[in-house]
Amino acid sequence: MDYDFVIIGAGVIGLACAEKISKLGHSCLVIERNPGFGWETSSRNSEVIHAGIYYPQNSLKAKLCVSGNRSIYEWCVKYDIPHRRIGKFIIAVDENEEFEVEQIFENAKRNGVDGIRKVSLFDFEKAEPNIKAKSAIFSKDTGIIDSHKFMASLEELAKKSGTDFAYKHKVVNIEKSNQGYELEIIDPFGENCRISANYIINAAGLDCDTISELAGINVDKACYRLQYCRGHYFKLNSAKRNMVNHLIYPVPNKSLSGLGIHVTIDMAGDLKLGPDTEFLTERTQDYTVNEHLKQKFYDAAQRYIPTLDLEDIQPDQAGIRPKLKAEKGEFRDFIIKEESDKGLPRLINLIGIESPGLTASLAIAEEVRTLI
Repeated sequence: MDYDFVIIGAGVIGLACAEKISKLGHSCLVIERNPGFGWETSSRNSEVIHAGIYYPQNSLKAKLCVSGNRSIYEWCVKYDIPHRRIGKFIIAVDENEEFEVEQIFENAKRNGVDGIRKVSLFDFEKAEPNIKAKSAIFSKDTGIIDSHKFMASLEELAKKSGTDFAYKHKVVNIEKSNQGYELEIIDPFGENCRISANYIINAAGLDCDTISELAGINVDKACYRLQYCRGHYFKLNSAKRNMVNHLIYPVPNKSLSGLGIHVTIDMAGDLKLGPDTEFLTERTQDYTVNEHLKQKFYDAAQRYIPTLDLEDIQPDQAGIRPKLKAEKGEFRDFIIKEESDKGLPRLINLIGIESPGLTASLAIAEEVRTLI
């Protein structure tokens, strides 16, 4: 057996699993098709440390976000990762949304979210004089993080514990053997090679369902089929960077396809609007941010930033989320599953790991450890 574990994917989830598993003394190989870690979903997001406010009670997203929030802050302190516990306001822009904000608050309490409270309109206006709202709640444990440096710390520690990394390598076939699994891989020169492993951890992000199919799973029958959902971001001009002091989130849509076009602050202090949600008809990784979306973003943000002008915003970046739910479908939870019941023992699937995956990454790695 070449390795005890092969992890497919070097996004934040694969890196967190590699750090956790190699620290336990197991031999581990991470296979990644890109030239480095975090090239896809893990590096194209809001870089927000979420608190676990919105998700249904007892869901994996809720539980792992709440525990992940605590562990990621501890990690940042221990390993000197740039972060800010900046806090987030969730606002009702008009009277019709006040009941929904109240429901969000109650859901957060049921999920065991720490540091969430109602604020008076006087205190809110004092904290955010440029934001229009009828009511608000505040999450003090929502923050921002330098996701690249976080991922770099995971990679470094995994390497120190003996993990090997194969960048620019792509898994093209998986066969079950008597001892474990044989993986066929294409290297950067187009040559095929084979690697054997006792365990496979499928952390392939946007192609987790494809990897499952290579292992022999009927992904449609298993309800593992992913749909790509692109989110765009627009940046506010530097002259407007002091308009907002905290993260500002409007009431999200009820299906939780996304949390609405909100205002985030990055580690450089710049303000961003986004993301929106655009379900793609094809599985293409197109990260274009079209100028024609500008009006949509302006209209959404101007509801609660009345002094915003159209010329204040400009295209920034886009990311693609691997969603298990359809555009108008019901909530779908993370899939974190060992596949013995499908005749594939020691294959651990991590499918549909979108937001709050960054926040929950260390908790997800711990969850995987319990499945070993």
